[in-house]
Amino acid sequence: MFNRRLIAAIVVLLTAARVVPAATEEQIEQARLKGMEFLKSQQTKDGNWEYPNYQTGITALCTLALIENGVPISDPVVDKGYRYVKKQVADVKNTYEIALSILLLARVGDRLDRPHIRTLGARLLAGQNKGGGWGYSCPAVEASSLGDLRKLSRQDGAGDNSCTQFAVLGLWVASRYSTPIEIAMAEVAQRFLDGQLEDGGWSYQPPSSDKPESGSNFQTRNTMTCAGLFCLTVARATKIRQQQREQAATGGEERGEKATLLSDPVYAKGFARVGQFAKGIGPGSSKYFLWSVERLGVLLGLEKLGDADWFGLGADALVKTQRPDGSWSEGKDALSDTSFAILFLRKANLGSDISRLLEGTPLKQFALVSQPETPRFETLADALKAAKAGDVIRVDGNGPFKFSNDVLDKDLTIQAGYGYDPVFEFQIGLDAKGLRYKPERDEMAQSVLHVTAGTVTLEGLRMQIDPPITSTPVNWKGVRVAGGKLRMLNCTLSESNKRGMVGVSIEGASSAHFRNCQFIGGKSCVSVVGGGAPQPVLFENCILYSNACVSATNSADQKPADIQLHFRNCCLQGTEAIACPGLKGQLSVTATESLFRCDALSLSFLPSATSKEGRSWSGAHNVYNVSSWFGAAGKKVATISDVKSHLKFWGDAEKDASTKTIAWLTPRRIGQFSHNLNPQDWDLSEKSELALAAVRYGITANTVGAGEGYSRYREDIRYNEWKKDAKNAIVAASTP
Repeated sequence: MFNRRLIAAIVVLLTAARVVPAATEEQIEQARLKGMEFLKSQQTKDGNWEYPNYQTGITALCTLALIENGVPISDPVVDKGYRYVKKQVADVKNTYEIALSILLLARVGDRLDRPHIRTLGARLLAGQNKGGGWGYSCPAVEASSLGDLRKLSRQDGAGDNSCTQFAVLGLWVASRYSTPIEIAMAEVAQRFLDGQLEDGGWSYQPPSSDKPESGSNFQTRNTMTCAGLFCLTVARATKIRQQQREQAATGGEERGEKATLLSDPVYAKGFARVGQFAKGIGPGSSKYFLWSVERLGVLLGLEKLGDADWFGLGADALVKTQRPDGSWSEGKDALSDTSFAILFLRKANLGSDISRLLEGTPLKQFALVSQPETPRFETLADALKAAKAGDVIRVDGNGPFKFSNDVLDKDLTIQAGYGYDPVFEFQIGLDAKGLRYKPERDEMAQSVLHVTAGTVTLEGLRMQIDPPITSTPVNWKGVRVAGGKLRMLNCTLSESNKRGMVGVSIEGASSAHFRNCQFIGGKSCVSVVGGGAPQPVLFENCILYSNACVSATNSADQKPADIQLHFRNCCLQGTEAIACPGLKGQLSVTATESLFRCDALSLSFLPSATSKEGRSWSGAHNVYNVSSWFGAAGKKVATISDVKSHLKFWGDAEKDASTKTIAWLTPRRIGQFSHNLNPQDWDLSEKSELALAAVRYGITANTVGAGEGYSRYREDIRYNEWKKDAKNAIVAASTP
């Protein structure tokens, strides 16, 4: 196992800890924002950034830096940069440009770019030389060459370790798109095992017998030492992944490749050298070095390299050296240095799919990571019993696991571990006497999860809830929120057996915030049961695909409701968007840049055909593809028949709404519910009238749902904001 205690032990090889200068969070944030504005200001009207002979590469780097710092893909600057790179990829041959283009295309996540990523990956494979590394250029092969790697002959020469680091990073990302990299990574590993210098570091060019090993190219460099460790780490992770695939295919025993890298003397020596370099981070450190340190720290999930707080030292250095215009250097390096600087300052969350591979899957897969010593448990129920208010339970496994009518009654987070896609299924639990609940009579058994108090956060969970057959009908609920607040990030909640489940039921003085979530099937995705107290519910970048996307009813005591629904960049597909028959009280809907493809918006929204008392509909830039608009008591109101009459009826509280054909990439009728639906099925197809404006409307599909969507969003700076805004997110984010 990749043992952090062994990593910590390397500290004895280093000197005493250095006091970290204290750049404040505000200073760091201001520096980051100024850097972003500088990059935006340097974009040309054609969408590119300029750098001699590397326009595609520098454009990919600048665009990627902006995306990773929270600029949405729909932003005009990012969109123009992405489109510029996409136009150039057919002709890209430079190693740096190929790798950076792969990173950008993968980060945007358009499924139509997958063939481009495979082609670029093939070029990197074709560009590997006989020394296991890369030089500046790669042959212009096509993806078809991946079918027979034997036809890709190795290039002459040894290349350099900087090009090699970028090629390895690009290939690791391309491997997620079925690019075979196992042979290439084995040769990379041998290159760096053979090329380590006596002091534990690596040089720009590897030592060789036919070259005089003098001059700076053959001396240890801080950047190249980071590159050496990075490449060895990726090579080891590649080998582990291949072994896991072979084991899954044959059912064989797991081999011992998960031993810590520090058991390898070459890696241990290099790690100690990086720790020494990291300790010396200061105003004179190159931005490329800081980025290399950041990549290594994030890759391994380490807050310290040796005894050096690499982020604290680097952030302080960057705050001190930023130029008045927001850049970090002048001349041709201003763009690359500024990009590397803001990529560092965004402070990515520690951990990666590689650190997950290195650690391996633990036997006890539920970890209380917020408690000392990180205790582990075999079941979620055991972890919940040991959890205290404010704890975080991390799920380090794919499952399937079981929800069994569990009660969540305190501030608590349950999140997927890095690189995992945990699936939870429903199993009826036991009562206080240890007897199995009877859902026909036991209300407790009718909900998979019960939130009763506190703020409960669920992240990256795939909840596949298929209720069992019962002797009498049961009002099944996936998550019942009867108190407190529910926050769900990148969760997928689905029902496929058509028992008529409600995905989430919000009752009493409760609220909910859903971001990047996918709701599939059931009677309704979310039900709000009004009971007198205000109930704000916010959906951001979500897919709602059900018979009724949202339903609203009164509680049993018939107290007037006060329900506030907010939709931002959502896709709603259902028989009705909002079903609220007989609802008494207030119901307001605010929608922004969302897509409504429903038979009707709501045939029960209005108290009567001539009254809108207690109802409101507002927002901006929404698109409607509906047969009926609004109605009362199940009958549509004839005076609201198009977008013009819709806007007039609501007193122009909604701006710039339109009616257009909404065609998803994968057409689906209501009722075609499945656990395996891909969020990218709700990308707009070329047949849609909105195809040319797809970046503005609806979801950003590559960050929706569990699994890959969660992994992407976790790398985004907006994930840090999500963690901070637990208390006030609904109020702040509901403003159009």
